[in-house]
Amino acid sequence: MRIGVLLDRLDPTAGGAEAHTDALVRRMLVRGLEVRVAHLVGTPPPGATSVPLGRVPVMRPARDRHLAVVGERALRDAGCDVVFAVRHALACDVYLPHGGLVADAYAARDASRGGAGFLSRLAAGLSRKRRFFLRAEQALLSNRAGPRVVAVSRALAMRIASVYPAARGRVTVVPNGVDTDRFRRVTGPEAAAARLATRAAVGVPADAYVGLLLAHEPWLKGFGTLLAALARDDARARLPGFHLVVAGRRTDGALRRAVARAGVGDRVRLAGPVDDPRPLYAAADVVVQPTWFDPCSLTCLEALAMGVPVVTTQRNGASELMGLRADPDLRRVTGDDARYQAMKTRLVTRLDQVIDVCLGPAAPAKAVVREVDDEGPPADPSLAAGMR
Repeated sequence: MRIGVLLDRLDPTAGGAEAHTDALVRRMLVRGLEVRVAHLVGTPPPGATSVPLGRVPVMRPARDRHLAVVGERALRDAGCDVVFAVRHALACDVYLPHGGLVADAYAARDASRGGAGFLSRLAAGLSRKRRFFLRAEQALLSNRAGPRVVAVSRALAMRIASVYPAARGRVTVVPNGVDTDRFRRVTGPEAAAARLATRAAVGVPADAYVGLLLAHEPWLKGFGTLLAALARDDARARLPGFHLVVAGRRTDGALRRAVARAGVGDRVRLAGPVDDPRPLYAAADVVVQPTWFDPCSLTCLEALAMGVPVVTTQRNGASELMGLRADPDLRRVTGDDARYQAMKTRLVTRLDQVIDVCLGPAAPAKAVVREVDDEGPPADPSLAAGMR
């Protein structure tokens, strides 16, 4: 079978959707499927083939529309039996809205910065990019005859069913998965030395209690909340050794100015973008992500897999996969518990479940088979019982 993949940007370091799609394509190839990719930027994994898109417009949203229309047609012309899309799609067979619903994502971004003022709301109403994304979402979800939909959390599935009732019966929940071989806790003298070296490199004391916020959109993922907490009058007394490390692409001047205004520059370090987050996870005592919106955070799952406890909100779909550990008596075992939670949602298991949704009736008939210590739930077709 030949599967077409529609995604604007092929760069696994660019964000969660890109990383997940890169892993998915690689898994499709391992399973012996042919893969064709329609994209604007980047290079597909070895073994997958790009399809030509002709002359691509420079400006948005014409560029986005070109990918949606010409990209889908090019994949059909290339003989693809199934077209899988993450965004920038007006038609496809399987749709995985990794970033959630368009209106929810934009509303959360506004709320994370204190709400949208009049000018911001006016600009949003005039934004052709935003209107295109909303129209594309409606084209895929508003009709009963639309594509099969993969939701990365039950919360997202319920939200889709609420906003787009016609899509209710074609939603399958497949949480994000984590590579528990790559992201694993390492112990011993060398690991301890590396932990200290990473702390020194980012400028935090060796004996500090380190919270890590790793996000390409730090405001959306709760940077403002963390800053307000650190700026409280009683924060130094209650958290005398706490230091916050913020890493990601957008740790720019705006964040530095916000830290300076809050008067907590001695306790916040902006580490910038990182190619490999594992050293930062290993150097942290806790990952803090009080996010305003995240359908299912890969960062949280990676941290859990490395045995690092996570503090997040119920607006994060990954919270559905986490145990609640507020009892101080249980804190001593939270590292082991974190790893246990991550092992429930292994990457290969979840990728195979997404692929089976793509294959539809052609998916191999088999009982649910889990890896030895993979206790995660299988994909949940339609969620019909939970959404009535």
